[in-house]
Order: sequence, then structure tokens, then C-alpha cells
Amino acid sequence: MFDFLRRHLMGRRTSRARSEQARPGVQLLASVLVCFPEIEAVSYEPRQGLLTMDFVVRAQLSPAEIEEFAAFLAESIETYHVIEGGEASVVDFGYEQHDALTILHLARPMDELSERELNLTVQLLTERFGEALLVDPHGVETLDAEFRMLQHETLERMLVAVREIPLRERLVGIRERDQVVVYNR
Repeated sequence: MFDFLRRHLMGRRTSRARSEQARPGVQLLASVLVCFPEIEAVSYEPRQGLLTMDFVVRAQLSPAEIEEFAAFLAESIETYHVIEGGEASVVDFGYEQHDALTILHLARPMDELSERELNLTVQLLTERFGEALLVDPHGVETLDAEFRMLQHETLERMLVAVREIPLRERLVGIRERDQVVVYNR
């Protein structure tokens, strides 16, 4: 009888420990989506330590346009890191095309990412694609100023925290109507 209880209770501790460990990752991905309504989805892959952000452009872009923008974005991120006294190791850029939509995928190492880099990336995408860049209408500008500030502080704090204690769970965050949903894969 005690073995049954021990297995039963130990199993709960394990799942509770896993959910406790996933909580910072869930907060991080949710904050990224709340703070940046231009990011349609975000995922984290622990094996590579990469955070992948998906942006949707309502246009059929040519491969040449995409390659030109990808090179510009990579150069901009690298320049940003040089100015900040660091180095950008990986700027992985891919895309998918579906009818009149182009989905841009940008993957960056979690341990190099900062809120300022995210701001730069979103600003460059907005300047390049303008109205064609899909932006959640429930974005950060529609939020209460205090909540918006809290989310930006949470994002910066979580980015620092995951450098000290790396995430071990695969996570995906998406927009679903007027909500942000984060899944543990």
C-alpha cells in the first residue's frame, strides 16, 4: 500500500516540478506576444536553445525580396550586437508562402536575445512591410499603460532569468483571437 502511495505521490511531484520549470518559459513566450503584437507566434526549442518568431506579411513576396530583407536584418542584428559590445552568433531566417501570405521565421539564440533586439527587429519589419505586416489589433497599444509597462518589465526579467537557468521544455505561443496561448509541446 505504501509503495502505491509513494509512486502516486512521487508522480505528482515530478509533474508539478515539470510545470514549475515550464512556468518561466510560459511567462516569457506570453510576454513576447503581448509586448510585440507584430509577432504572430513564438516557439522555443531547448536542444538548439533557439527562440523562433513568426511574422505574417499579407503579400506574396519574391524570393529575392525575402533574401534581401533577411540579409539586411542579419546585418542590422549583428551591428546592434557589436554596438552593445557582443556578437550575434546565429540569425536563422526562413519563410513559407501560402497564397497571398508570406510567413517569415526568425530564429535567434535565447541567450543572446534582449528586448532591445526584439524592438529593433519589429521596427525593421514594420518599416519594410508597413501595412502588409499583420499586427494583432488587441496589441500593446490597446492595453492599460501600467499593464503594458509591467509586461515589458516581465519580458526583460524573463530574458535575463533564462540565461541563468535555461529552459528545458519545448514551448509554443500563439495568438488565438484576443488571447495569447502558450503550449508545452
